Parts: sequence; C-alpha cells; structure tokens
Amino acid sequence: MPATAPAPAVQRMAFVCPPGTPMRQLRELLIGEMISRGHRVLVVAPEFSGADVRALTQLGVEHAAIAPEASGLKLFADWKSIGALKQLLADWSPHVVVAAGGQTMVYGALAAKSVGIGRIVLIVDGLPEHRFTGALAADEMPAWRYGQALRAADAAVFHNRDDLALLKKLGLVSGALSVAVVPGSGVDLERHALLPLPPLGQGLVFLMIANLDWRRGVEEYCEAAAALRQRAPSSRCLLAVLPDEGAKAIDMADLERRADVEYVGLAEGHTELLKEAHVFVYPGCAEGMPQPLLQALAVGRPILTTNVAGCRETVDERVNGCLVPPRDAEALAEAMESFLRRPDLIPAMARASRAKAERFATVAAVRRSMMDVLQLG
Repeated sequence: MPATAPAPAVQRMAFVCPPGTPMRQLRELLIGEMISRGHRVLVVAPEFSGADVRALTQLGVEHAAIAPEASGLKLFADWKSIGALKQLLADWSPHVVVAAGGQTMVYGALAAKSVGIGRIVLIVDGLPEHRFTGALAADEMPAWRYGQALRAADAAVFHNRDDLALLKKLGLVSGALSVAVVPGSGVDLERHALLPLPPLGQGLVFLMIANLDWRRGVEEYCEAAAALRQRAPSSRCLLAVLPDEGAKAIDMADLERRADVEYVGLAEGHTELLKEAHVFVYPGCAEGMPQPLLQALAVGRPILTTNVAGCRETVDERVNGCLVPPRDAEALAEAMESFLRRPDLIPAMARASRAKAERFATVAAVRRSMMDVLQLG
C-alpha cells in the first residue's frame, strides 16, 4: 500500500476587516474554505451584526470586536484601539493575518507587524474617492498611511489595476512586495445564470443595488430618477439596499419618502430583483470592484456606471453599457434616457454583458489566487 501523504499542519489565520459586505465576502470566498481545510480562523472587526455572529459561529469561526472609542466612529479610532488589536493578535498568535478595508487594513497591518506575525497580507479593496487629492471621509486614510501598511506587508491583493498603478506612481509599492490583482470576489457564473430580459414594450425598469454609503451614488441615482420621471413617466427606477448594519450615512426613512424611486427594501435575493430590470445602474465613486456590478454582468444586464477605478472595468462603452462622470446626476439621467431612446439596443447589450462576465475571473479562480498569496495548504 502506498504511503499516505501527511496532512498539512493546522494553521491559525486572523482576518481584520470592516463589518458588513466586506466581512461577508471574505467569509464566502476564503473563511469557509479555510475552515474546510482544517485551519483555525479568527475574525476581528470594530463591530458585528447579529447575522455576522450567527454565520461565523455556524462555520466554527472565532470572532472578537475591538470596540471603537466614545467618539462614535465605527472603525478603529486611535492608537489605543491599535494597542488592543496588538494585544489580541499577540495572545491568539496567528500564522497569517489578512487585513482589509481602509483604517482596518492599515491598523491591522501595523499591529500584526509589531507583534511579529509570520505573514501579513493586505486586501486593498478601494482607495479614497478623491484619490488622495481632496478631503478624506472619516473612514478614509491618507496616502502615507497606505505606505505604512504596504511596508509592513508581505503581499497585497488589489481589486483593480488602477488602484495598484496609483500607489506605484506615489512610490508606495516596493518592488519586493508580492502583488496580485483579482476582480473582487470574482464572478459566479453558475449561481448567477443568464436571465431573459423582461418585455421592452411596457416601459424600462432601472435597478440599483448598493449599501447606504453616500459614496455608492445613491443620492445621484435618486436625483436622476426624479429627472427621468418628468421626461418618461412610464419608466421605473428601483432601489434595493444591501443589509449592512454598519452603513449609516443615508437614512433609510428618507429613501422611503422619495416618490421617484421605488424603494424595494433589502436586497436579500439579487436574482429576483434583476429579473425585473432592463438596465443595472451603479453610480459609485469609490470602490475596488463592486460585487453588484459583477452579478448584473453575469445575469446579462446592460451596465450604467461611473468612469472611476473598478467600476469602469465592467463596461465596454456602448457595447454592454455606458459610463458617466461621478457625482453628476444630470449626466446619469441623460444616460438613462439614452436607453429609453434606443430600447432596441438593450438585448445586444445584455448579451455583451454576459460575454464580458465570462472573461472575468470566476469565484474559483479568485479563490485559487488568494490561496497562492496566503501560502496555506
């Protein structure tokens, strides 16, 4: 009988990440895979929703919150929090730390480096909206902070090439750093099969799915919907939000009062919503690779999004959709109206979106790339 290969040693792996969508995507892409391979996993975040706790517990994943300071910020607020994170990592002694997000990525990398973690991997899932040339939001970090994190890391994963190119241009990515570029969590072509378009003769339906972060362009979509309703009363603009308890920037009650947008609540099942839509709209301003865009591509929907890093990679202009400037509700309304003028082009654009999705890396391919970066068996 041939000798049995020795089982790989159990590794301890810690994820330091924001709550909500980033945590769920990591759970689906990597954390479940780590558990299935017999490794131990700890997830550290500023806060956890009840749903996150239940999902992690069901997988057998440990979790720990580093409480924000009394200022009320929902991310690590100061060096006191970094010190608590250092102590947590020192006590748990992971072999690998994966740090994602803005502040959480930077502070996770610095804390891991200070306690001598063997391998530190960053996930750069988006840069500040103004690309380090304007005012930063409370949870956005200046360029020099990214430089600190990258110098502390052994490897970095980027969700689009524009972000990597900018940080290289700023001299923040050394030649010794191992880097990889993957399209977010990848495209799940099996889970999101091609969907037939609804009939075109009863008015077009536009759909946006996003969390309630003002950087996702929710306000611009609402303003464009109001303008479109005056020009084409038969059109419909649907809005569904992702169930992110940490996204508090936009009041859901305010959305429910908007007469020009049909607020359909939480987007628990994207497929049913996408079945109703002719065009998917996502006027985001700052994100690495929006997963809702990849899902809309996969099911075959024309894409209307912004000409910014990450978003622009999902569109071949006037082939499967179109691009508009960020923060420009009027340009967004005009682009939506262009679909009303030529609805006959929508079926070809829908087919082109599915074909483009098939050229993106799949979830399985992204997972393999991430496993290579992590160097875990």
